[in-house]
Amino acid sequence: MTDPSAAGPPAGRPLLDAVVRALAPLRRVQADAAAGTADLASADTGIGRVLLVVREQAGTVTAYALLPVAVPRDRAADVGALALLLTADLFTTALEVDAPAGTVTVRGALQLGPLAPVPGRPALHPDVLAALLLTVVEDVEATAGAVVGAVEDVVAGDRTPQAAAADVRHAPLDALLAAGDDAPA
Repeated sequence: MTDPSAAGPPAGRPLLDAVVRALAPLRRVQADAAAGTADLASADTGIGRVLLVVREQAGTVTAYALLPVAVPRDRAADVGALALLLTADLFTTALEVDAPAGTVTVRGALQLGPLAPVPGRPALHPDVLAALLLTVVEDVEATAGAVVGAVEDVVAGDRTPQAAAADVRHAPLDALLAAGDDAPA
């Protein structure tokens, strides 16, 4: 569902236009043609939205989820260490810390390259483009959900970056073991 008050992308933004058209039936999306971005409603209410940055020339869409945690300057080094430790284990997403702004984001990208819509070339079917985009967006949302507690704990000084990262790494295994404990004998 697109925001009816939002202006669509101009003709010079075929990839942004395709992204908005592909995602509009699935989630609320609002394009900012001047910035080359789109705000996408997140399925995770703790995140609120996912920012899509569309780079027309590169044929790339990058998704950013801002974690709802303010990072004070005196905790930025530890949060940066946590981000480095966690990103080393991530395959398709990365954590970014902006110390001056006091923010942590999760980033994921889709490189369409020669599949990106340009005038004179057939475009991907909107359903295919939506599926590819949602794979990235959902991965970013899942990563944000998996790491937000660790970031909060490191900001509060309750855990070291190393301990928090280890807990995030072990969480899927711990969940599987707990589920196995509940299985009928």
